[in-house]
Amino acid sequence: MSNVPPNTAPPVQDMPPKGGYPAIRYSRNLPNRGPPGAVLWAGLVGTITWGFYRLGQGNQKRTAEKMEVLRLRHEMLPELQEHTDMEYAKREAYCLAREAEIMKDVVGWEVGKSPYFSKVWMPRAVHDFSTFYNKGPMPPAT
Repeated sequence: MSNVPPNTAPPVQDMPPKGGYPAIRYSRNLPNRGPPGAVLWAGLVGTITWGFYRLGQGNQKRTAEKMEVLRLRHEMLPELQEHTDMEYAKREAYCLAREAEIMKDVVGWEVGKSPYFSKVWMPRAVHDFSTFYNKGPMPPAT
């Protein structure tokens, strides 16, 4: 129990001031923070479309350049093959002459005859004939 005597006065209640409280501004007055979403999406779609267009143009250009290189190689092939064949013929003649010189004392030796029992012609497996015969480098092709 408390030692305070009970209050018999009527309660005092806080009341608003005369005329009421001022109005509370609850509206959102935020500044504009950029373009609307539809404009952003349109810009994104446009940028991606332009990027894919440029990618396609680059791919077409690169393909055309590759086709040009292949066409030039195809056109150069007969000349390159002719040069290679002439060099091979010269080296083969050199090898056959060297073989005839080395094997001149062997009875029944046929110069240039394949040691294999096949009717299919195969070029020599050795590309650098000078190291094969250890005679020094072959004279340059003219």
